[in-house]
Amino acid sequence: MRFLFRADASTAIGSGHVVRCASLAQALAAAGHEVHFACRSLAGDLNHWLEAEGFRVHKILGVADAAMTESMDADATKNSVPAQRCDWLIVDHYELGVAWERAMADLVEGIFVIDDLGRRHDCRLLLDQNYGNPVHAQYPARVPPQCELLLGAEFALLRPEFTALRAMSRRRRRQSVSRLLVFMGGSDASNETGKALEGVGRSDIPDLAVDVVIGAGNPHRQAVANLCAAMDRTTLHVQTNQMAQLMSAADCAIGAAGTTTWERCALGLPALVTVLAENQTAIAEAVDAAGAHRLLGRPHDLTADRYARALRALSAADLAGMSREAAAICDGNGTERVAARLIAGLGDSTGVMGHLNA
Repeated sequence: MRFLFRADASTAIGSGHVVRCASLAQALAAAGHEVHFACRSLAGDLNHWLEAEGFRVHKILGVADAAMTESMDADATKNSVPAQRCDWLIVDHYELGVAWERAMADLVEGIFVIDDLGRRHDCRLLLDQNYGNPVHAQYPARVPPQCELLLGAEFALLRPEFTALRAMSRRRRRQSVSRLLVFMGGSDASNETGKALEGVGRSDIPDLAVDVVIGAGNPHRQAVANLCAAMDRTTLHVQTNQMAQLMSAADCAIGAAGTTTWERCALGLPALVTVLAENQTAIAEAVDAAGAHRLLGRPHDLTADRYARALRALSAADLAGMSREAAAICDGNGTERVAARLIAGLGDSTGVMGHLNA
């Protein structure tokens, strides 16, 4: 089968869309299928990273950020990819919706949409991998009757190493914070990483080891590197492919409420979380209500001292409870489930639906 992914990454957009698509693409490629990506060339994009991962990336030219419309992007996408029909077009993009999907319909057998905003779509399959929240109830009225809905974190698109390390990570007894992971997403335009690190430094937790992860396109890379160099037992990782290992080794994380939420959940990793984008709010609140992480607020609400106090306040019972509840939300097998459904093709309309988690 032939699969075409349409997703972008940039300093402004972040890296989550491309990273989760790459997880699914790797599973499809491993099963022997042909996989292509169509992406714009933007500041902070992951096009070179995708190529290093072994994917063919078709650069979409002539569509600037400020000027892009759905019809313009559809035309530019068609002009950028080989004139060969695809079995599935997989789109993960907040700026592309029903108009774009209808404009692309003549290129593909079926369209698979990855979304979490409850928007209108014209597709055969839709995935919202977020933990159950009110957005899920909006989809049935906003997609065609024949569209299958995959809803819930049981379909979260994670790389296989998260599944492989799940059992070991869950066995860890996290009784205190002796190793911390700080990751605020691939771009972190507001440098929340720097603020969190200042808080870590003020927490005065003895013998604390800290792993800090940023994306290659992080605009504050040098400032973060300087902070890490000035802190004892602190290691900076740039665009690492060892995220699962770093998470499984950590007692707690400080991070954003984006797609990394499901990686932390799969490994049972407790977390102190901030909301960096409005579309993360429903996820963050639902997972906080389940007791799987502790929501601290939004960047304008947070100070370095707030991070320091939150770290110091974590007890052994807090860490054990968050780890247990996180692991119950996501088992790490979502990529395998979604890949199997796509490979089954358009003729297998099984009516698979995720649970609308309470």
